[in-house]
Amino acid sequence: MDINNNMINEWDFFSGSPNLIRVFTPWYVTGLSDAEGFFQITIQNIKGKGLTGFKPFLEFKITQKYHSKGILYELQNYFDCGRIIIDNRKTETFKFVITNINDLLTKVILHFEKYPLHTSKFLNYEDFKSAVLLMNDKNHFNSDGINNLKNLKSRMNKVRSFKDKFEFCWKKVIKLEPEWIQGFIDGEGSFQCEILCNKKSSNINVNFSLQIKQNNHDVAVLNAIKLYFDRGYLKPKYDISDIKAVINSPRSTTALWIRDTNIICDFINKYPLYTIKWVDYLDWNNLIELKKKECTPYC
Repeated sequence: MDINNNMINEWDFFSGSPNLIRVFTPWYVTGLSDAEGFFQITIQNIKGKGLTGFKPFLEFKITQKYHSKGILYELQNYFDCGRIIIDNRKTETFKFVITNINDLLTKVILHFEKYPLHTSKFLNYEDFKSAVLLMNDKNHFNSDGINNLKNLKSRMNKVRSFKDKFEFCWKKVIKLEPEWIQGFIDGEGSFQCEILCNKKSSNINVNFSLQIKQNNHDVAVLNAIKLYFDRGYLKPKYDISDIKAVINSPRSTTALWIRDTNIICDFINKYPLYTIKWVDYLDWNNLIELKKKECTPYC
């Protein structure tokens, strides 16, 4: 791909314009889901009504800011179901959401069984899958079924222990597909340009990097990306395989920094981004070219 001939304006992202060609591979969808996806069980108390007094809802969603909501329509096309609605007006966030049990079973579950999640979000998926199977069998119409759903809900997402998430990521070999990394960068990546000015010597250093952040319990996934590129370093520094060191880290998140711009550009030119981050990448790439031409920024 020649990035100079593929400039994309924000309106394409905002409107989901057909002028922007996006090729969503299955692994891209999983990578984006690992970054931005969410599995949720909601159990509404309907105060004694119905057979059990409770009404459960299941929801798989992926969120994006308004400027990148175009990819939500592509996800809708990929799964051939679901809705795009406002998720949070204050943060101008939209979501692609699937709630229909048959769609969850035959499309969402089918997808993630073939293309499994790599982060600890997989544990939420497993509990969510159990809930989908339970409701597909109509077992939520009895008290035992509702209690089973409550039990599944009680250990998902923020309630799940740090230890469970951390150990899950380290107990398996994480083999990454490039399309998964593509989707994950679209969700969690950011392009950095640091301009450092030495007042004493008047020297100017310009550093470029790709940064990918994760909660510390998923640091093994960042390490797998580092190994894939054979580049980068993790910050802050600590023994990433020692849960005590991870828990005692001064920060709750860890960042992978990759400063080899040739490696990054070669990868992203081959596996382009589909959110507004593509525009960030183009600007970032232009700055790299300016530095190569010795166009020193003003300090």
